[in-house]
Amino acid sequence: MLELKIAKIEVFQVDLPYSGGVYQLSRGREYRTFDATIVRMTTHNGLEGWGESTPFGANYVAAHALGVRSGIAEIAPSLIGLDPRRVDRINDAMDAALIGHEHAKTALDVACWDLFGKSVDLPVCELLGGRTDFRMPVVSSIYMGEPDDMRRRVEEHRAIGYICHSIKVGGEPGEDAARIAASLADKKPGEYFIADANGGMTVETALRMLRLLPPGLDFVLEQPCATWRECVSLRRRTNIPIIFDELAMSDASIAQLVADDAAEGFSIKVSRERWSDKRTPPA
Repeated sequence: MLELKIAKIEVFQVDLPYSGGVYQLSRGREYRTFDATIVRMTTHNGLEGWGESTPFGANYVAAHALGVRSGIAEIAPSLIGLDPRRVDRINDAMDAALIGHEHAKTALDVACWDLFGKSVDLPVCELLGGRTDFRMPVVSSIYMGEPDDMRRRVEEHRAIGYICHSIKVGGEPGEDAARIAASLADKKPGEYFIADANGGMTVETALRMLRLLPPGLDFVLEQPCATWRECVSLRRRTNIPIIFDELAMSDASIAQLVADDAAEGFSIKVSRERWSDKRTPPA
């Protein structure tokens, strides 16, 4: 195998405005723009690999955009001269330079995989186990708002081909029940709905909201509460399927989820967990 060494790491900041104006989550969180960090990693022979990390917001999980760039500044000198194709050794070097801060490491990790793929003329998906013939549906994201407006936005996404819809909840129980009912009012065969609270409910408010829903609505509840104990407590009291998101932070947390029978599924975000250093492709 020909020698390949990292010679230069450059960092760029890009503001990504939300096309819908204001993106609203539970607990009054609002986002108008997202602060992205782009990395260009260049090898000694001029090959370029690109990576990105864009935290959803500093009050979403323990990650923020300034921390991405500060973390890269701390880590980058340790990677100069290393072979980007030896991704496990790159991860060892990053962990030795900085403990934690996965949101900073992910941009460098992705850039290394990009270089690896380019160096052997293969898509990264082939390096991670190979593509499948299963077409993954793209999920819409319907921010919190008035029920009729959320219903309208679901229809707009349906019209352009979305069959899965993530509708944001996490306000007053009655308002959330109305949001879910309105969003599902025109549900078509084969559509899949997620009511995502982003950890904004308590067990009490979640139970009250579920009791106010019309019977027969088909959806799953994603990350209803902020803590593991609350989510498991809620799961024991309802027959609504539950998915973990903000609590699915590592392979250890997924193992614990299975051991506790805590949820029906989990959501993975590559830039939050840096899952490629677990030797398995992100789901």
